[in-house]
Amino acid sequence: MASLFSLPNELRISSLCSRYPCREQQIRSLATLLSVRAAPSRNIILHGLEATGKSSITKAILEELATEQEATNGTPTGDTPHDSLRYAIVKSAECITGRHLLEQTVGAVAKAVEWKGPVGRCENLSQLVVELSRLLSSWTASENGNSRFVLVFDGIDRQRDAPPTLPPALARLGEIIPSLTILFLLTSPRPQLLHFPGVPHILFPTYTKPELLLILALVLPTPLLPSGEKDTRETHTRFLSAVYDSLSKHSGRDLASFQYVAAQLWPRFIRPVLSGELSPTPFSRLLLANRSMFQDDSVLVPNIISAPTTNPKTTTQASLPKAGKTHTLTNLLPFHSRLLLIASYLASYNPPRLDVILFMKTSLQKRRKKGGGTALSRTTKASASKSRKISRKLLGPQAFVLERMLAIFHAIREESKGARGRGNVNGSADLQTAIATLCSLRLLVRVGSADALDGGARYRVAVGWEVVRNIGRSVGVEVEEWVGE
Repeated sequence: MASLFSLPNELRISSLCSRYPCREQQIRSLATLLSVRAAPSRNIILHGLEATGKSSITKAILEELATEQEATNGTPTGDTPHDSLRYAIVKSAECITGRHLLEQTVGAVAKAVEWKGPVGRCENLSQLVVELSRLLSSWTASENGNSRFVLVFDGIDRQRDAPPTLPPALARLGEIIPSLTILFLLTSPRPQLLHFPGVPHILFPTYTKPELLLILALVLPTPLLPSGEKDTRETHTRFLSAVYDSLSKHSGRDLASFQYVAAQLWPRFIRPVLSGELSPTPFSRLLLANRSMFQDDSVLVPNIISAPTTNPKTTTQASLPKAGKTHTLTNLLPFHSRLLLIASYLASYNPPRLDVILFMKTSLQKRRKKGGGTALSRTTKASASKSRKISRKLLGPQAFVLERMLAIFHAIREESKGARGRGNVNGSADLQTAIATLCSLRLLVRVGSADALDGGARYRVAVGWEVVRNIGRSVGVEVEEWVGE
């Protein structure tokens, strides 16, 4: 007489644990809850973040349990009792609406039980219950012994156009169909999701750094090093640790993104070894030669276009700023827009009482004679330090009037390089267009409801000191000389 209770085959469980490392506890728990003779449950919830192995481990366990029952039973003849387990997986990502999900569910179950007749339409949950009862009751009657059907809903919490009662209604199917087990794969289940007590939950936590290194080290990378597989494994393991610490620790901690980043960087990392310039050992020298690669975070952005191959000799630390100049405000903004942004910063951080000292023509002439430097006198600096000890850069931007900013703009335009040959901008509509463009780019923020063309309109700058200093140097303006202490 066969035992009424038996755990899953230990050899198959060990094989699954070797295929999916760091998930032994989840594999054993799920296999016990799905096995026909172990502790089957009507509803099971598997939850965890993306790329934690929920879908792949669930499918592998169901395949092993289904083949285990077939191998144990052999070829049943006559009235010999035997166990049977079948399953169907429905992915919500492939279903457009809630009705599409129900139709896919009925079709997947009919295919799993090898239904020969026509499959009825399913437009609501009531028809789903009827169709599943008809399909599974026919399949159960044809089986001689214990039978269990597992219906997996992958990503049911992200189903589009789903009725709010869908998860609780699916959880009640086990009460009507005794041989049915519903398995929910979720990202983060809310409390009382199924409105049903006693539902077992299995958590798939995110992989830690040692677990990620262990999983990715199981597969040899391509291409291999000329010295053989042993050196390739050692170099690849240390390379994975460097990639995680520099790039994936804060931007791509899941297994899929970490594997993608490592696969993209590995051919570039070993290019000096393949060309014969360096050897795999010592690893520190190879890491130092590729240090610029770990400082470029563009590899974190997936792209369908492969990155252009570059010569490793030209990929040096000095060439990095040249590659990044096209993405800065210094090259994206026109000349007058950069000057307007500098003038806006000076108007936001300088008090109006210092404008006469900083921007009058007599002060500019004295500054040229003295060879630069600040225009503030010692008495002004002393009085300012006595009244306020906090730097104005730390107090935040203040609102300024448009007329004042334009006056500062004309003052610093005479001191900037490249102003000659650009014509006169007094009363030009190009400045108003440039100001409107800066507002649309969120580099300037309008304050109040005054007309944008009115000279009394108020604005506030929305960029910081480092940005303005770099923009100023691109037009030949040292912003430090124009900021009051």
